[in-house]
Amino acid sequence: MGIKEQFTDDEWFLLSATPAMIGAAMSSAAPSGVIGTVKEMTASMRASVQGLSDYPDSELINALLEKAQNWDEAKDKMTDYRARAKARFDGARPGSREELQALVLEDCSAAANLVDEKCSPAEAAVYKEWSVKIANKVAQAAKEGGILGFGGERVSEEESILIAKIETALGAPAGHLLA
Repeated sequence: MGIKEQFTDDEWFLLSATPAMIGAAMSSAAPSGVIGTVKEMTASMRASVQGLSDYPDSELINALLEKAQNWDEAKDKMTDYRARAKARFDGARPGSREELQALVLEDCSAAANLVDEKCSPAEAAVYKEWSVKIANKVAQAAKEGGILGFGGERVSEEESILIAKIETALGAPAGHLLA
């Protein structure tokens, strides 16, 4: 039995969606303008996929990032993901960045509990570390508080606070990945 079969469809969706949601929450933590937001969302996608090379021996990360075998399968996966994400947001209705962050922290905690319960301690630690790396990469992707790219800070206070909350929600070691 593969690692994916240890989880229900809803649990697997939670594990696969949480890293992207972390990226979205981090991107909204502090205003960085249109260009900064694009950089942050790109960093989120890159950091997610980077999990394949950072954790090549992780069955969980490899299964979560598994590519579709053909166009129809990819289309079906995307349709299912969109429907589940829409249902999740329609139920939660986050109307502010604080509500989005609260939802993401709730998902982080639920995902951490799942991997702690259903995976080896090593796999659980890898999932948590990967998730925190995504948060850090997004925080470092664009400066906040500058004018036309000059000045500002690489990781804002709001981003640092959110990273600490994500680490806590995941049960991950605090601060070890911050630049």
